[in-house]
Amino acid sequence: MTALVTRLRWLLAATLLGLACAFAAPAAAQSCNDDLQKLSLAREAQLKIINGLVAATHGKQMDPAVFCAKSGGLGASENALLAYMTKNKDWCQIPDQAIAGLQASHAKSVAFSNKACTVAAQIRKMKSQQAEQAKNGGGQSGPQVQPLPTGPL
Repeated sequence: MTALVTRLRWLLAATLLGLACAFAAPAAAQSCNDDLQKLSLAREAQLKIINGLVAATHGKQMDPAVFCAKSGGLGASENALLAYMTKNKDWCQIPDQAIAGLQASHAKSVAFSNKACTVAAQIRKMKSQQAEQAKNGGGQSGPQVQPLPTGPL
């Protein structure tokens, strides 16, 4: 009798576990969808900011300093989305192609952002050097010549 009760308890436990898994799978899928949607919307918002900057230039050269400052949000949102997708790949059943596609896109945005920030830093450095030269007499090297006195001696 004790063996039968033990066997029934195991059967009941296995049935309950199976039911819990059956009901948890849709909940997990919903959770994944909600999380991925929130992260994707955050990324889309950052892309709209970048696209707005590009559109505002009307085909002219964009200020690298402005782009550098605004592109950090895109990088952060893509990092968050990639981290979530990589961590929950199996649980959320995320295809490898989706992760690879986002990684490729992220690599391009990071490379472009890095270039813009490098150019912005170079421009700041050149402006600083020009200001320093103007402050020190317009970039003349050597000692400055004192003007000769004018008028009667």
